[in-house]
Amino acid sequence: MDTFEYITAIIAVVIGLAIADMATSLHRLLRHRKVVRWDWVAPLAALMILTELFNLWWRWHGFDGRTIGEVVPYFAELILIYLAACVALPDEVPADGLDLGRYFDENRGYFWFVYPSFVAVYMVLKTINGVQRGLTASDLWAQNYVDYLWIIVGFGMIFVRRRWISGVLLMATLIWFLWGGLLERTPDAQDKQAFSFPSNLAASI
Repeated sequence: MDTFEYITAIIAVVIGLAIADMATSLHRLLRHRKVVRWDWVAPLAALMILTELFNLWWRWHGFDGRTIGEVVPYFAELILIYLAACVALPDEVPADGLDLGRYFDENRGYFWFVYPSFVAVYMVLKTINGVQRGLTASDLWAQNYVDYLWIIVGFGMIFVRRRWISGVLLMATLIWFLWGGLLERTPDAQDKQAFSFPSNLAASI
């Protein structure tokens, strides 16, 4: 087993656990649906995270790192997206019922911390590697301004109490994510570079 296959096994386990956690939570909600007061935002958050998990797995096929420095950023993202997956839907449904909207409200701050942090880790690495390739600040802004602005808005959602605003942002993000070509993308060199530390740092770890 080479390095890529060894790391891929670990990546697959963590992503699989994240998906299993959401599937189990959904199963419990459906099984106890008569005592669940449904709301649309939490399931939408779960769908958004599921899409991110698929995208993360797909991009991994373009990864060719061999050092710890090149692998660590992926593990940082894995931890963050796993936490987002765990909080998207409730773990248990109490016997006296569950208000899904209230659940999201109580966990809004946590969700809107780990999910934008996941995006921020990716964008920091992508930006650093863009600079290494000779891109200017204006080039980086032109290519990634939506992502940069989304990170700021995402963290800002920690303080926004109106649930429907979270729902609108999640819906817009999902549409933009799919419209941007997720379903048609193939792993490319940019994906490989975005998930590595700067080459001089990675080689030293």
